[in-house]
Amino acid sequence: MKKIYNLSKDYGFKIIEDASHAIGSRYLDENVGSCNYSDITVFSFHPVKIITTAEGGLATTNSKTLANKMRMYSSHGVTRDQEQTNKPSEGGWYYQQVELGFNYRMTELQAALGLSQMQRIDKFVSKRHILKERYDLLLQDLPLIRPFQSSNCYSALHLYPIQIKLSKVNINREQIFNKLRELGIGVNIHYIPIHMQPYYQKFGFKIGDFPNSESYYNRSISIPLFPDMTKKQQDTVVMAIKKILH
Repeated sequence: MKKIYNLSKDYGFKIIEDASHAIGSRYLDENVGSCNYSDITVFSFHPVKIITTAEGGLATTNSKTLANKMRMYSSHGVTRDQEQTNKPSEGGWYYQQVELGFNYRMTELQAALGLSQMQRIDKFVSKRHILKERYDLLLQDLPLIRPFQSSNCYSALHLYPIQIKLSKVNINREQIFNKLRELGIGVNIHYIPIHMQPYYQKFGFKIGDFPNSESYYNRSISIPLFPDMTKKQQDTVVMAIKKILH
């Protein structure tokens, strides 16, 4: 992010930082969302994220101008702020639609849920780190690559994706996935590279354009990781992986 930010100063572009999976994480000892290296940072509160409001999200910025624009666009482009209208108010009911906005308002119930979860976010992330370290230890002798963590970051650990060393096992990724599902392990694949999707292939992108992304996709599986996970549940996941890979 710092390198991208420095480039933005040289070339004059703006930065919208996608931190959908990263709430509760830190970069260079600063909370992600501080916007030290971006103009806007966006977070997702979808049910599978670190915290949830059932659906919706949040955008942060250090710019009052951008904050006012986002607030306005989220509610049909409507404002009561006299600094943004083109004539004096006609009374307490008065508003103006100054942009063609959207209906992106979060409900009060969703906001209340989100606020209650925000108070527990450090606990959620800390528990994920304990589980991650235990996974690292339990999986270290298996033919797979465990998640890498840069020393200048503190991850929120939204996922724990492993990469299977396919050349060292006599089974393919799909078979591994299916066997884990059959054993009741809630694994998934995160994510299919976007250049492999039909929408982007209409613009000329094709398989082979991004070999590193494709290589990662072809051998990755995300295994369960959630704050309330018990050691017994984690042991069950590890034993299932060992049984399948050996």
